[in-house]
Amino acid sequence: MKQPGDSSPDTPRETREPKSTLYVLVSATVAAIILGMTIFLLVRGFQWRAALADLRAEPGIEILSVERLGFFKKRLLGLRDPLAPTAESILRKNNISPHTAEVILTEYHSLKTPYALEREATEKARFDELRQSVLATVGEFTATTTAKRKADLERITQMLFQARFPAPMKTVDLEWNDGKWHAKGELYAPAHKTFVKESPSYIVEGELKFDQLVNLTESLTSSIRADLDSTDLFIVDLDGLYVHIDRMRRLVADYDLVCRNSGLPRPRFQLEILTADLASVADRIAAVKKGLTSPGGIAPDRFLPNLVKELPAGETAKAFLRLVPVPTP
Repeated sequence: MKQPGDSSPDTPRETREPKSTLYVLVSATVAAIILGMTIFLLVRGFQWRAALADLRAEPGIEILSVERLGFFKKRLLGLRDPLAPTAESILRKNNISPHTAEVILTEYHSLKTPYALEREATEKARFDELRQSVLATVGEFTATTTAKRKADLERITQMLFQARFPAPMKTVDLEWNDGKWHAKGELYAPAHKTFVKESPSYIVEGELKFDQLVNLTESLTSSIRADLDSTDLFIVDLDGLYVHIDRMRRLVADYDLVCRNSGLPRPRFQLEILTADLASVADRIAAVKKGLTSPGGIAPDRFLPNLVKELPAGETAKAFLRLVPVPTP
C-alpha cells in the first residue's frame, strides 16, 4: 500500500501540464517578438537606404553625414538649395516619419544644377522687368511731353478754324492723326468749296486731308436723282392707288432743300412716259400728275411738257419723274 507523501513513479502526469504549457506560450511569444523585430529592422534598413539614395540623388541636396540618435532615430547633416524639394518630403516618400529623423540642412546655392539654371532665369527675368520699367518710365515722360504739345497744337488749330469758319465748324471736326489733320463731316457745296480752298492756310503744323469731308450737295442730289429715276409712277397697290406719289413729293421737297442750302435754282420736272399706245394711258397720266401737283406738292408751273417714248406692242407702260436742272447764270 502507498503511504501518504510517497512520490513514486506512478504519480499522475496531469500535475505537470500547466507548467509545460506556460513555458511553450512564453517561448513562442519571445520568438515571435524577435522575428517581428528582425523583420522590422530589415524593412527599416531598406527604407533608410532607399531614402538616403534618393537624397543623395537629388541635385539640390548634399548629405554630409548620418548620425544615430538612439535605437530608431537618425540625424542627417548637409546642405540644401532653396529651390530643391525638402528632405522631409523625400523621407515621407520612403515611409520614414519625421519623428524618426532629425534633419539639419544648411541653405546654399547649388551650381550646375537645374535649380541654378532656374535661378539664373529668374534673375534675368527680374533684370528684364527692371529694364522695361525704366524704359516705360522714360517713354511715359516722352509721351506726356508729346501729348501736351499735341493738345496745345489741337487747341490752337481749333481756335483758328472756329474764328475763320464759324458756320462750317458746326458740322465739321478736325482730328490729328499720324502727323496729319483730317476734316470729318459734311458741308453743302458753297461752304465745302470755300473750306477746301482756304482752310489749309490756317494749319499751324502738318497737312490737312479732306477724304472724309462729304459734299452734301453732290451726295444728296445724286441719291435723290437715283431714287426718282428708278421709280415707276404707274405702280399701284391692291386698292388701285398709286403707291409712289407721296414718296415722290417728299423727294422733291428734299431736293429743293438741298438747292436752297446750296444756292442753286430749283429744277423743273418732266414726266417721261413709255408706252405703246399713249391714248390708253391718258387717264393714268392725268391721275399721276394730279397726285404730284395737289396742295403741298409740286407746283404745276414747274412741269415741262411730257416726254413720250414708244414701246413695242405688248410691253407694260411706265412713267418716271425726271429732273430738269435749270442752268445757273
